[in-house]
Amino acid sequence: MRHAGLVYTYQAMSAPGLPEIQVEVRGGLFLNVRPIRPEDEPLLQEAFSRMSERSVYFRFFSPLKRLPEELAQRLALVDYKDRFALVATTPAADGHEQIVGVARYDRAPGTDTAEVALAVVDDYQRRGVGATLLGLLAQVARDHDIRHFSLVVLPENQTMLALLRRLGWIHKATLRGGVYEIEFEV
Repeated sequence: MRHAGLVYTYQAMSAPGLPEIQVEVRGGLFLNVRPIRPEDEPLLQEAFSRMSERSVYFRFFSPLKRLPEELAQRLALVDYKDRFALVATTPAADGHEQIVGVARYDRAPGTDTAEVALAVVDDYQRRGVGATLLGLLAQVARDHDIRHFSLVVLPENQTMLALLRRLGWIHKATLRGGVYEIEFEV
């Protein structure tokens, strides 16, 4: 199934083991988008190794040199309802699948609010990968009765702030402790 733009049929994405979808982003790049799987841990490690120090810092708020194994395991394990993640993949030069972007949410226990995080490998930034993943993630979240997203963004991460503005997702932003705390309805 091939999809272009930001309107998708995504029912295949709400549970593990179901078909992925293909989307086209800027520059004619086709991505396969699917829920993350536990066996994606090595692909997460590899994607992390292709991210710049700046991108790593914007995502993890720490100058990590490598993705710790425990963190990679935690990121790859989700319950597909309260903890959910989508990966965008393309074929690598060797023909194997590589992750180029990840969007995830973690629901605050007992609420309809989830914290969101996004990471896109540098070579794929500014091509619509992040917007595509966030749009699909919001659709999945609504299906799981999540009504609000929250996220924390460093003020110097102007690319992410601009993306959230373009999506119309900055409804409330509070600068606290040197970071923007942003909340919006899904």
